[in-house]
Amino acid sequence: EEGLGIVRRIHPERNVMEGDFLENIGTVYSNQGRQEDALAWYHKAHRIFRKTLGAESAQAGRVKCRTAVALSRQGKVEEAMEKFEEALAIQRRVLGDEHPDVARTLYNMALCKEKAGDVEGAAVCLREAQSVCRKRGISHGVAVQVDAALERLGVGRSLLCGVW
Repeated sequence: EEGLGIVRRIHPERNVMEGDFLENIGTVYSNQGRQEDALAWYHKAHRIFRKTLGAESAQAGRVKCRTAVALSRQGKVEEAMEKFEEALAIQRRVLGDEHPDVARTLYNMALCKEKAGDVEGAAVCLREAQSVCRKRGISHGVAVQVDAALERLGVGRSLLCGVW
């Protein structure tokens, strides 16, 4: 929060850097299990991104995805899925269907669907995320998480062997 104060003193007008700081503070809170605090910071970040970059910016989509993750961690699966769908739609329009952020959102959506008991829906999201990773040559980070999730759901082996 000290860094945020510095940014605000240097740039008293609202700017993207302030939104980034707000989002990062929210992520720290989310990772600590403080989802309500995280949601408050994400809301502030989203407002800054909307004002500075517009509602259809990559940053607005990213913070919507993080909001959805926090909601999912609270067990608010339906509300989380709405935010994931909003985030994914923005990311697809702004970044394209094969962007790594799209794969990350699809992965997070899959976890939420799995939590809700929709294993088939989760697998669909994971397969698309895996396709994005393969097309982009991504073999670390989200790609590893996607493969592990597919394996956990029992569909990984068939995908890894190329059999459907």
